[in-house]
Amino acid sequence: MPGNPLKVNKLTHECYNVKDSDHFSNRGILLVLSKIRILKIVIGLALGFLLVVGLLLFLPKIEETKLLYATSGDSYDTAAYGNFSQSLQAGISVDKQKLAALSARKLKTYDAIYLDPALAEDPAWTEQTTKLISYVKQGGHLLVENGFAPRLPLDFLGASELVNLQKVSLTGLGAPQLAANTPSLSYPKVSMNLQGVQTTFQLFSDSYLKHHTMEDLPGFHMGYGFVPSSGQTLVAMNVSGKAVSLAMENRVGKGTVLISSNFLPNRYFPTGYDMQSGADLNLGFAQLAAKYQATGKSTPGTTYFNKRALPIDPYFNFDFAAANMQYRSELLSYVAKETLGYSVRKVLGPYGRPAMAFQNHFEAMPAIQHKDGIAWAEELKKYNEIPSFTLVRNAFYWGQWRESLTVQLNTGTNAQPTFIGELPGSGYASGLHVISAGKPLRQALFPQYRDLASAIELPYRAYPAAADLNGDGSTDVLAGSADGFVYVYTNQGPDPAAYTSEPPPAGMALPDTFGAPAKLMLESGVPLQLSPYSAVHAADVNGDGRPDLVVSDESGALYELPQLAGGRFAKPAAVRAGGKPLQLPGGAAAPYVADIDGDGKLDLVLGGADGRVWLYKGRSAAALTLEAGSEILTLPNNAAYAAPAARDMNGDGRLDLVVGSSDGDLQVYIQSASGAWTNTGPLEGTTLNQVGNRALVAGHNSVPLWLDLNHDGKDDLIVGGIEFGSPVAIDDPQFPYQVELKEFIQYARDNHLDLDPHTFVHNFKSAEQEQAELALHKQAFAKLGIPWLHPGTNQHTWRINNEDHQQTLRSEEQDGMWYNFGFLPSESPVISRPESIWSLPFLLQDKQGSTDRTMLIHTPTPVLRTGDYATTDVFESMVKLDMPIDYFEHIEYHFPEPAKIADLTQFADYFDKLRTKHDYNFMTEKQMAKSFLTAMKSEVRISQSWAFYLWDRLKDRLAGGSPHFHATLTANAKAVPSLAEEYAGTLGVVIEKGEKLALYSLQSDSDTYTTIDNRFYVGLARPSVIGIAPAKERLHIVRANVPFSLTEQGSTRNLELKAAGLQQVKLFCPTELEFTGDAKIEYDAANHLYTITRYGDVTTLSFTSKAK
Repeated sequence: MPGNPLKVNKLTHECYNVKDSDHFSNRGILLVLSKIRILKIVIGLALGFLLVVGLLLFLPKIEETKLLYATSGDSYDTAAYGNFSQSLQAGISVDKQKLAALSARKLKTYDAIYLDPALAEDPAWTEQTTKLISYVKQGGHLLVENGFAPRLPLDFLGASELVNLQKVSLTGLGAPQLAANTPSLSYPKVSMNLQGVQTTFQLFSDSYLKHHTMEDLPGFHMGYGFVPSSGQTLVAMNVSGKAVSLAMENRVGKGTVLISSNFLPNRYFPTGYDMQSGADLNLGFAQLAAKYQATGKSTPGTTYFNKRALPIDPYFNFDFAAANMQYRSELLSYVAKETLGYSVRKVLGPYGRPAMAFQNHFEAMPAIQHKDGIAWAEELKKYNEIPSFTLVRNAFYWGQWRESLTVQLNTGTNAQPTFIGELPGSGYASGLHVISAGKPLRQALFPQYRDLASAIELPYRAYPAAADLNGDGSTDVLAGSADGFVYVYTNQGPDPAAYTSEPPPAGMALPDTFGAPAKLMLESGVPLQLSPYSAVHAADVNGDGRPDLVVSDESGALYELPQLAGGRFAKPAAVRAGGKPLQLPGGAAAPYVADIDGDGKLDLVLGGADGRVWLYKGRSAAALTLEAGSEILTLPNNAAYAAPAARDMNGDGRLDLVVGSSDGDLQVYIQSASGAWTNTGPLEGTTLNQVGNRALVAGHNSVPLWLDLNHDGKDDLIVGGIEFGSPVAIDDPQFPYQVELKEFIQYARDNHLDLDPHTFVHNFKSAEQEQAELALHKQAFAKLGIPWLHPGTNQHTWRINNEDHQQTLRSEEQDGMWYNFGFLPSESPVISRPESIWSLPFLLQDKQGSTDRTMLIHTPTPVLRTGDYATTDVFESMVKLDMPIDYFEHIEYHFPEPAKIADLTQFADYFDKLRTKHDYNFMTEKQMAKSFLTAMKSEVRISQSWAFYLWDRLKDRLAGGSPHFHATLTANAKAVPSLAEEYAGTLGVVIEKGEKLALYSLQSDSDTYTTIDNRFYVGLARPSVIGIAPAKERLHIVRANVPFSLTEQGSTRNLELKAAGLQQVKLFCPTELEFTGDAKIEYDAANHLYTITRYGDVTTLSFTSKAK
């Protein structure tokens, strides 16, 4: 029987009956569909794989160290927390939370925990301890201060014994160890990750204890120490011949606990960035205050000038503030090295190298006269340096005291006179200056140098009297002087132009001004000349209706000079008392004639050089015939040179006495009905003086004179005396060196130098007074054409307000100033200049920790000394930690004397060499401040793609433990204030390798990088990749003090310098280069380094490889 034909399926190679063709046809279709599905799956998988790869390549893995600042409640130590929130460590996330509110699971999300000190007293501490120990065992890092030592288990800390060091004497700590029981510090070898913490402690303690002793911190103790078991000692102290650990790290499970010493971080002083927080007053500050008070010397005549006599309260300490910040930042670095294998820190200077600057206050009148500012700037060009000037509003003469007259305008009534006291134009005095010939009235100069706090031991004083001497109906002023003459100042009426730079109180009529001085003439046609220290009083002593004069001098003898019809005076005749010529023994006498006891007769009150006051009662109403005198009072405070004036001060109808003295105040003595005298204290104003009370004080050797000087019907108070500094406002039409000042201003403009304000307040000025002074300073700058565009400042006499620690800084910030790099903190001891061993800049915080308003704070380094008392160790320690250096020195009174100029060039040369050796960036203070702001407010993202991260980990496994590492560092300047201007893009960082990367060199694709002491510095003008790689010799910038860009155009490279002034760039190139332009080129052929230096405006320099 015939069979059915067979066919072969070409797809499957199977034979099939034709009758089954439909069956096989359907099966083939299914197979085709299956293949399509598989293809789709494969494509889907491929796309998914590509997506994953893409995500791995482009999705960044952020490298970050998370710190928990753990508190016991809502209150916390803003000093410690401020160190972390303002830390320069990059890639740090700081979170502040209540420890009790966080679960163990939540704690595991943090790399490290820092315990707020108040937690040690938390009632629930026991259960917190259990949680913290578990956290460490699972890989966390716990950072605790010394106060937690008795609150944590010893085995957890790695100790076998806790040692109480609170009673251990620290006398001799830091000195050479002369005996086995002498305390000394030692530093055992530690792991690489801990070396930054240990080095910070050692560098600071070495410098601090070289320039201080522990007696400078009376009452301070080291808290607790440890006998280590499993712990690794960072710092040990010799206690009775036995090494006791002060700070330790202990490994517990997968994590670590690190307990610090009581010395660092230090809580003896406030160190918080509100300048008030962070102190533990139980550590002994009260003993320091008592010691300070006990060692203060009281000098007669300085009651209102000796600020050393003021008590001190806890004050911000720049040394320990910087050390605490550096130490806590190193703790963060330690954690980063433990978790990431490296740490990244922002550097306080452009492109990764620290900043260096000079601070020069310009305040002394002779410095303007001799154009010292120009001379100094030109001298610094020899050292490739640049000055930073601040200009005072009232220029003055150092150490100079000159006789003067001031006036306190009466803001009250005749019955109850009141006075303001210090005014914006008072300078170092009080009230308004009396004007003579368009300038403040000034007479004899004290012949010796005396600073503001000194006593004036001789009776130099402008001794005022008042009388109409020319018959024009206006009251003229007379004044005795140390030269023995009596000067006449003719009344010329008010002159608004005379008071433009020292305005009177608002709403007050202007006082009269006076002509140039003329010597008082006798009838004979010769001037009256007495012995030195003439004193004069005007009164009608012979009943003829004309004012006569009563005078005295250093002899103590008294004379009267009747005024004759022609206006001149008869020759002096001795005043008699008790039938004989009156002469007060002991020195200069000060007369005042009035009917003191109300009996209608002229009496004489006579002040003595010894501070006693005598009363000589009169026998006549028309003649100065006197009985023998009697002592009626002695001035307080051992004051000398009593100078009385009589006036009814309480409205009872009896004359009272107001008595000036060497102290400079005006003591009030009320006369009772019985003739007794009661001291009611000094005359006061509404403002506080420089020692914090309201006494009216214009200088030393005060002499009161009551006279309505502004014709408002009320007696004003003229005060004669001797005044410090003879200040004159720089915008005053009578400024003596206007030509020289304008030349200096023009030089600064031409040479791209900023002139910023050198502001003057004292410890007790009110906010309103400060703002008035700053407004006048701003006005002076405007008149002289000096820009006031976001200036910085520093304080003349270094002082800021004592009562509100931030008041002065707020006042300055409100007037546009955004940094202050020179002041002594509120309540601090009186010293001639800042002496901080270390300093780090910070942003001023309010009490809530906010830095919304930008006020950047810094302080100068100590004075440079070499030899036996050298301070070079301070700068060497700062260099090792990349700390910025701001060096202050007065340049006044040096030019043109070669020996004095050599004092300046000594430090110019030292810092030139320090800058060159350690690759610091020398710049102006303003540029420094801009670079600080950039570093402090920029964020740095440390990242790499997940693909490269996983690839590196795979290579690590395949390489048998050799690490593979790279990351991208990206600077984000969004939070940098506009004040940073052109420096906002100049951030640089340093990468410090931990143990994991210690043996490997790092490289970067940045234009700016260098390696110093196993640390890798990178500029982050653009995102930069760093990684393990062999050293490559390619052209790159080592450092640059100004913003720059480096571009290529064919074989030519163009270096654009984007800031004016001093421009200095150091670059490396393996091949020799040729430069065009006007820059100075220094070539270090051995190291292939070029240092390019130029002074001028922004520019572009070009260079090419040198033809072979």
